[in-house]
Amino acid sequence: MRTCLIVSVVSVLLFGACNSPDHHNSQSEGQFILKKEHQNQWEGSRDHWRWEGNILIGETTEENPIDQSTFLIWNQEVENFTLRLSFRISEHGNSGIYYRCERGPEGYDELLGYQADIDGQHKYTGIVYENFLGRHRKILANHGEFARISEADSVQTYSISTTKSLMEKLIQPGTWNAYELIVKDALIVQKINGQIVSMVEDRANSRYRKGLFGFQLHQGPPMKVEFKDAVFTNIS
Repeated sequence: MRTCLIVSVVSVLLFGACNSPDHHNSQSEGQFILKKEHQNQWEGSRDHWRWEGNILIGETTEENPIDQSTFLIWNQEVENFTLRLSFRISEHGNSGIYYRCERGPEGYDELLGYQADIDGQHKYTGIVYENFLGRHRKILANHGEFARISEADSVQTYSISTTKSLMEKLIQPGTWNAYELIVKDALIVQKINGQIVSMVEDRANSRYRKGLFGFQLHQGPPMKVEFKDAVFTNIS
């Protein structure tokens, strides 16, 4: 009963806002942001990021490692949006989709903000992570969780599914999986293969409301992550 109530409340808050008259006037058409004609909109290390057709690939090797996360960053800021894409990651891969970010100062990662996590063991794939400079709570919502953060930055967490069975059923290791983000005002919903995996309602005064968007490739053992069919839709 609690799970149904939480999902119903989030649905009303999120989709009620999306269906307001102002929303329909400002919603953009979806953009295929990884297509060849948009590749000049991205900045990052070409030693570790490349395109093969319309597929974005981040890769490190024994001969070409990194000692700190490297990012491919879009030249547009994001606020309220939906994102749908497919991803594939190697067994020891560690990556993520960063959004509403700011540039990190010297000694920090290049992007600081919210992260939709991805890893090859799928221990963290689908969670909502954060590394805000002033907050750095790390995991906001784990698998099967809905986290509510107040204006004063206090957190309440609710279970919305059984974590182990959820990920075992959803993830197909070594092949393409679908990721979807719905980000509207204080609400964040992250889905894997059509299933809600984690949700956050972040009303903290210190939260990031708008910022940069990018893909991460983490330091560590040799790894490879691929993204394709990325459709970004502005819903501000």
